[in-house]
Amino acid sequence: MIRPVLIAILGAAFLVGCKFIKSGTEPVPPPKKGSVTPAKSGVGKIALVDTELGFVVLDYTLQKVPRPELRLTVYRGSQKVGQVTTTRQSEDSHLIADIISGPIQVGDEARED
Repeated sequence: MIRPVLIAILGAAFLVGCKFIKSGTEPVPPPKKGSVTPAKSGVGKIALVDTELGFVVLDYTLQKVPRPELRLTVYRGSQKVGQVTTTRQSEDSHLIADIISGPIQVGDEARED
């Protein structure tokens, strides 16, 4: 006799207790309306430099490739060393850019300021 009563009491406590437990995930509010800022391109690594013809090949593996005719600043570590302008010539994650200025070397990084 005690066993069915105990099961009924525990079952009722379980059902009431579940009602008061707050869920760990809360609903995400919808994004606020307003202006949209386009994402900047990723950081391109200088994969090849041809100083004679004045261009570099930028590697954007696993990153967003920038649009054509975009001026990028080239950095060696945290120091600015030059500038390039992207062209329409690209293949997969590689992009060709014209050298505007600076002693650019393989391994430098090109990014949008």
